[in-house]
Amino acid sequence: MISVRRTISLLFIGIVFLSPTSSDEVLANQFNEGANTFVMTLTKDAIINLTGKNITYNQRQENLRTILKSYFDVSGIGKWVLGRYWRKASAAERKEYLSLFEDLLVNTYAARFKNYSNEKVKLTGTASRGQTAIVKSVIERKGLNPVRVDWRVNFPDGEYKVFDIVVEGVSMIQTQRSEFSSVIRRNGGNISGLITMLKNKASSANRSEERRVGKE
Repeated sequence: MISVRRTISLLFIGIVFLSPTSSDEVLANQFNEGANTFVMTLTKDAIINLTGKNITYNQRQENLRTILKSYFDVSGIGKWVLGRYWRKASAAERKEYLSLFEDLLVNTYAARFKNYSNEKVKLTGTASRGQTAIVKSVIERKGLNPVRVDWRVNFPDGEYKVFDIVVEGVSMIQTQRSEFSSVIRRNGGNISGLITMLKNKASSANRSEERRVGKE
């Protein structure tokens, strides 16, 4: 069974175009079409900057960080994932946490693009409500059943931004929120325990990459 994180890594790869449907709801259609175009642009950017065989790990990290900042509401996601603990955190803890959260995303997914194996993502439709669009898609895998994937695209400050990715009904941000809440509860409700865990993950990722490079 394909893992959620593996699937999320594949979401940037291979989009096909959709034809807009006719409707009296012109503004809704325009919003949906904009969300579709946004996702396709994200995918093309990722193909160019993340999947080349000659891209080094450090370059891939830098490119992925740029893509995250350009296409994802990283700050909004980070705050939502922290939930009620965001209000309890100090200004210094919030700043450090958001930086480490971004590092977590970069370290988690950068290496996965090296193993890109030509899975295809096909858009299948879009539904919207207010300033949120759900861009529906499936990942087509040779010899395997397709995987259903939905993108939640918001429109804060007049720009499309990905806020969540749902793989076969499993929400990326819900899963991350549950994991973070568990860590914080185990540390007496203090965000400092989560910050320490994120620092350790970053250090471990760097050591793993250093060992991998040393073997090449």
